Amino acid sequence: MVPTSAQLESLTIGDDVSYYYFDSGAVPGNIYTTFVFIHGMGFNGGVFRKLFPLAAAHNLRIVSLYRRDYDPTTSFRDADLAGPISGTVEGQEGFLRNQAVDIAIFLVTFAREQNIPPAQGTSGGIALIGWSLGSLFTHAVVAYLDALPSNIISDLERYLHTMLSHDASSTLLGLPYPQIHNIDIWSETDIKSRFNIFREWVTAYFPHQSVTSGNIDDLEFNKFSDNTHTMHELSSKELAELTSIKTFGGSDMLIARSQQDVFKTLARRAIFDTALAQKFLPNLRVRYMSGGASPGVLVWALYEIGKCLADPKPVYGPDAKTARDVKLKFQTEGNHFVFWDEPQAALGQYIATINL
Repeated sequence: MVPTSAQLESLTIGDDVSYYYFDSGAVPGNIYTTFVFIHGMGFNGGVFRKLFPLAAAHNLRIVSLYRRDYDPTTSFRDADLAGPISGTVEGQEGFLRNQAVDIAIFLVTFAREQNIPPAQGTSGGIALIGWSLGSLFTHAVVAYLDALPSNIISDLERYLHTMLSHDASSTLLGLPYPQIHNIDIWSETDIKSRFNIFREWVTAYFPHQSVTSGNIDDLEFNKFSDNTHTMHELSSKELAELTSIKTFGGSDMLIARSQQDVFKTLARRAIFDTALAQKFLPNLRVRYMSGGASPGVLVWALYEIGKCLADPKPVYGPDAKTARDVKLKFQTEGNHFVFWDEPQAALGQYIATINL
């Protein structure tokens, strides 16, 4: 199941690390915008393949990165995972800092080699879009801009105009799950069974009463609607091309189980640290969106981050202050995989959210 409208390419960023990615290609004769997607947990960069044929008509170039440990991108080495395995805040933060630097170098190297148009507002340049667990990595890029070499940060400022998180979990924002959310899925010890339960949950449609009310009682956290789940039409072979149970149960699980203080630090540095925001990419726009039928816990996360934007101090510390241009968008249509079931609508959602 290889996308016919995009090529699988590779880019080596140093230290024998190569990222693979699908690229819909330049839009000839136009100042186009490049969307760079970072995929979530268990699903690789191929999940965005239905967007590629639609890119040029929207004056977009779409790049879908395969994260480390997702074949054929370079796997993690034992030394890479020493931080997450250590279980310490320092080790886990160090790991995410290293991933942030690598992804930022990828963005700048890609922009240089492909000669993409620099940013002019939200035209040209790059919008970095993290979906689900991928939003942790986009947060990390913004959180650790101060870790980048000067030649990288100067070019990144020319290109990166927006960071968008699509359906970020509350835990990835340093916030606890609400008690109403059933987390029994993570107690399943058999990795294959856990992935199958996770896939059933994450590809479902959730019948919320309202996603815009801000009321937790209007959200559905645990029961699916009767709508057919996303990717139901795929054979086991086709599904295997888009997923990695091994990585889901391995490095992704290690990353997702990092201490909450680590995720809180990333969110604080990314959007609530005035000194960092003023010094590094001060014009960077930060956007969050959730789907109209995504799991309730993901919609609720935007409720909570919205409260923190109004007053971040109780969660992110006495010095926390909303330091960037941050806006939220509650989509009223589409589940967690809207880009698969409704790709045209999904592109419209991304464009509208970035341009808020």
